[in-house]
Amino acid sequence: MSKPEGTVSTTTIDALSPFYLGSHDIPSLTLTDIKLGPNNYEEWSRSMKMSLKSRRKFGSCDGSISKPTDSVLLEQWEVIHCTIIQWIMRTIDPSIKSSISYFEDARLLWDDLAESFATVDGAKIHALKEDLHNCKQEKGMTVTSYFGALKVLWDALANHEPIFACTCGHCTCGIIKNALARQDSERLHKFLMGLYRSIYGNLRSQLLSLDTLPTLNRAFQLTIQEERLKVGSPSVPAEPLDVAAFAVRPAISGPPNNPPDWRALRALEKQERRKLKCSHCTGPGHEASSCFIRTQKFPDWWGDRPRTLEEVASSL
Repeated sequence: MSKPEGTVSTTTIDALSPFYLGSHDIPSLTLTDIKLGPNNYEEWSRSMKMSLKSRRKFGSCDGSISKPTDSVLLEQWEVIHCTIIQWIMRTIDPSIKSSISYFEDARLLWDDLAESFATVDGAKIHALKEDLHNCKQEKGMTVTSYFGALKVLWDALANHEPIFACTCGHCTCGIIKNALARQDSERLHKFLMGLYRSIYGNLRSQLLSLDTLPTLNRAFQLTIQEERLKVGSPSVPAEPLDVAAFAVRPAISGPPNNPPDWRALRALEKQERRKLKCSHCTGPGHEASSCFIRTQKFPDWWGDRPRTLEEVASSL
């Protein structure tokens, strides 16, 4: 039976199809708050790629969704490309919009933006590696803030120097798994090297002495726990502990199977005491509140040492 004259052939498109556009997929939609500028292509492209993938539309940008031959799907393909182009153009900074060529194919536009702004040179990679080398936990910086600074640099560098991966599709040696493990190990060592030494030096030694090194995320968790024990809260800026803290709470210097170095602590305590000066007898190493001459309470080992201010003055 022939169709009535004037009717239009329609094809129902499944909601899971890459050719499907929902009622919310309007051209005026803003997929990301990041505006593409002259120097942030990597950050922008990563955000746009995730947003397009979540809508099953990134295939139109990387060419994995080919142009259909069916007339209805072809029309829908053109609609989708125009919509994606509108989404992309809405996230481009006005200062560079005039330099972008006009395209009706989303893949051509995506490739053109990559060619124009994804410029990778040795100077940029060198600058990232230098920043990564100098990145460390400064006094007053929380572990979370320090780890976040490292993550930003690692992600930026990974965009320019991705790990080696199998491209033949027949590799069975596990190169990707081994490469990821090597990358995690290198990042672990960098994280530990940059930690504030006076607070986390003992923890770092414990982790490095293990037969099997922990993963980066596990080391980060353990450091957060150490921060809570020594500082009180991750939100409180990390400050180095003084001698009194070791004397009152020796348990925080290490777990039972790794006791604190008492000789080092006593030497540090002596060093701090030498800086004290008594306001009563002007003697070094103590304060007036613990001055034997002021209290006239002398220990058995005091011997023939001066016991009055006059005797102190005559001995000088």
